[in-house]
Amino acid sequence: MISHYCCRIRLGFAISIARLSLFLPFSPVALLSTSIMCNVEGPPLKKRKPQPLTDVDPLPIYLDYNATTPLCAEAWSAMSKVHDVWGNPSSTHPYGLSAKYHLDVARQLVTDALKAASPDCIIFTSGGTESNNLAIVGGAKGVREAHPERKYIISTNVEHPAVAEVLKHMTEGKFEFLLLPVSSVTGMVEPKSFQSFLENAVPGGPQNVALVTIMFANNELGSVNPIKELVRITKEVCGKACLFHTDAAQALGKVPVNVEELQVDLLSVCGHKFYAPKGSGALYIKKGVKVHNVTYGAGHEKGIRPGTENVLVSTGMATALYFAVESIDRFTTNMRNTRDELFKVLKEELAKVNMDFVVNGDIAVALPNTLNCAVFKMIPNHVTGDDVTYISAQRLLMAVGDKVCMSAGSACHSTTDGEIEVSAPLKAVNVDLTRAIGTLRISTGRETTMADVRRAARVVARTAAQQFAE
Repeated sequence: MISHYCCRIRLGFAISIARLSLFLPFSPVALLSTSIMCNVEGPPLKKRKPQPLTDVDPLPIYLDYNATTPLCAEAWSAMSKVHDVWGNPSSTHPYGLSAKYHLDVARQLVTDALKAASPDCIIFTSGGTESNNLAIVGGAKGVREAHPERKYIISTNVEHPAVAEVLKHMTEGKFEFLLLPVSSVTGMVEPKSFQSFLENAVPGGPQNVALVTIMFANNELGSVNPIKELVRITKEVCGKACLFHTDAAQALGKVPVNVEELQVDLLSVCGHKFYAPKGSGALYIKKGVKVHNVTYGAGHEKGIRPGTENVLVSTGMATALYFAVESIDRFTTNMRNTRDELFKVLKEELAKVNMDFVVNGDIAVALPNTLNCAVFKMIPNHVTGDDVTYISAQRLLMAVGDKVCMSAGSACHSTTDGEIEVSAPLKAVNVDLTRAIGTLRISTGRETTMADVRRAARVVARTAAQQFAE
């Protein structure tokens, strides 16, 4: 008999909650939001309480590098050398000039890392989200100012919220956005489909497109897009006035990024994805491209991003980026080798307990460190009618949290009406709710070892099997 930990959707759950609310002195919906992470059968999940990492012994194996990375020693060393450079870079006295000098050094490092034409192309920001807002809103406004007819923004159906949410709010500024479906097999943007979309889906024709924004690599599936080819198509079909922006948060340090070769107009940099400090980032703006400021203040960062520059954080981010790019071959080799070993050992360990996993997307075109998969037991699910029964990824993560740190692949999102929906990238590759609930996103890092992934695979397989205890 399959235990209550199997992934079965409780029909009529929302109705039951609504009826229950008539008799309880507190909101069961509020209780749901704090105790149940995924709408599956079994005891309510309790959220882990925040605690110092020093209280956890031994430290768990970290396999969630697509979420964030630790600060690298190179960045910390560079920051320690400028921690007493506290002057305002805009000041003309020695303290300010010292700060300006170190800020210029950091800007040059980012320029070299991205292979940009000039340091003038680099704007420091607080991270990927700000960079995306500045690129999309500021870039589109710049185009619209010179070309009032260009009111459309083209993107995909798998973008990170740092782009997707920006697009939703662009409609308030008299822009409209159109979403291109990615391949349902790979999760990538296919060049032929992209060209056809530009030529046929834009009201009034492609000459009305102000900006195209397509992520370099997907944060969930790991799918890497052919950005250079997409830029070429954009310029040929929509004209040179149309800007091309890419969110490179997941790409930098994992795949080669050369802005001159790519010919992108705008590229977002997110520091904490490549072992830089949290709250650090940059925006590459191609020479000649006009970007409006989206916040207001003094004329810092060429008047595009007001606010006194953070020399300390910018130095750490620039150093980490340069180091990541210069050492990319060594780092990606280790990421790929450990990811592939994890794939192999997890398959072997799951097979021992009559279980397996299916990859979401296509690992052949994914980032070298990313495995997005749904784990299942090879027995029918009599509730859903599926031939197999998927695990509850959230329950698995709770059970292994002290030993292995992973992500549920952003599979479950609670909507305002209490329902649960599948994330956009998983929907795009035809993953249904039951499979999404069983989905894990596992991502390796620079220093992940073979011993780490082998041990993690054994822990995951053993714990997954426990969800189906007789």
